Amino acid sequence: MKEPKTTHTTPRKTALVLSGGGSRGAYQIGVWQALVELGWSFDMVVGVSVGSLNGTMVVQDERHVAENLWRELETDNVFDVNRNAQTADFAIEFIKQGGAGTAGLKKVVDTFLDEDKVRKSDIDYGLVVVEFPSMKPLYLWKKDIPKGNLGDFIMASSSAYPAIQPYEINGKRYIDGGFENVLPIHMAVEHGATDIVAVYLDAAGRFDREKEFASLGDARLTFIQPRWDLGNFLLFDKANTARIMRLGYLDAMKQFGVYEGRYYTFIKGEIDKRGLRGADAAARFFELDPLVLYGRDTFLDALSEAVASAKVEHAELLKLGRKVLAQETLDLRQLRDLLVGYNQKGLVLIMAKDMAEKKESSIFVNKYLIRMLGDEIAAARFIDKVELV
Repeated sequence: MKEPKTTHTTPRKTALVLSGGGSRGAYQIGVWQALVELGWSFDMVVGVSVGSLNGTMVVQDERHVAENLWRELETDNVFDVNRNAQTADFAIEFIKQGGAGTAGLKKVVDTFLDEDKVRKSDIDYGLVVVEFPSMKPLYLWKKDIPKGNLGDFIMASSSAYPAIQPYEINGKRYIDGGFENVLPIHMAVEHGATDIVAVYLDAAGRFDREKEFASLGDARLTFIQPRWDLGNFLLFDKANTARIMRLGYLDAMKQFGVYEGRYYTFIKGEIDKRGLRGADAAARFFELDPLVLYGRDTFLDALSEAVASAKVEHAELLKLGRKVLAQETLDLRQLRDLLVGYNQKGLVLIMAKDMAEKKESSIFVNKYLIRMLGDEIAAARFIDKVELV
């Protein structure tokens, strides 16, 4: 987060900037859930592609409507493809008719967009579209969009060509705003924003991070980005929607310091600061559930069960590791073979066992290995510390 240099007399204006990302947009709804709990309100919302649709829901103040909408979306009720469509099917649609149709998405927009409510709201609203084929970008605020056409411009901003057909408005064709800028932070800054929350879905689209961050000036930014893979942005799936909505909520809460962790989420203060990296790494290597909010006891119970299972699964590898490390003169070639192409669970257990037995004389406190296998060694240290070896 960038700290402001503005004086106390400067009026504050808050902005929410939502990137494109197709089906990954459910993550933004999870972030919004957290922002509501934290008491955030916004003077302006800027969205691109799916962010433009989610942005109108924020302006309309219809979070529960948005949550229920997202929980029902499937690929075939967004795009004109079969229910079980995969990426290749969109390529076929491009060959056949220049991209998949969007009758389903148009129905969603027509049903859930209240243009009159958006226009009357004190919250300003902006989006980005690109004229096609000239590729001329248009950065538009609601005052710039002709009345009756707001839904059309949301459709245009969401037309992820070539997977999706260009969208026509008054004789002109438009495509996804992400071709110009998938996360236009500068648009909010130029509109007077001093405090910005930006949600980046790491999807297809142009994003000049350095340029956008440089545009901040004295404004301060909270930047929220998923660490987990959110799935194919063209494919909508109810189970994945629920998953990534939860991830968005947890990531936002961590970003604002309510919870702790990197990939995983811990109740603040339950894991000491020195052990937090190791706990997070151990959770990742032993494949704990990232949707759970962990207290210390629940985390140790889950990790203990996963470690016990891994010991059985990788028993032969553990025997080999102990044999290599027990030699009076360590065979570096054998150690190299152990590390190259290793199974991460097994290797972390080998490290943890060696640390438990040899303490500071363990080879895994070697600075070179720490640089090479930092997360694995951090996980092993944590497992040793909580006596799970």
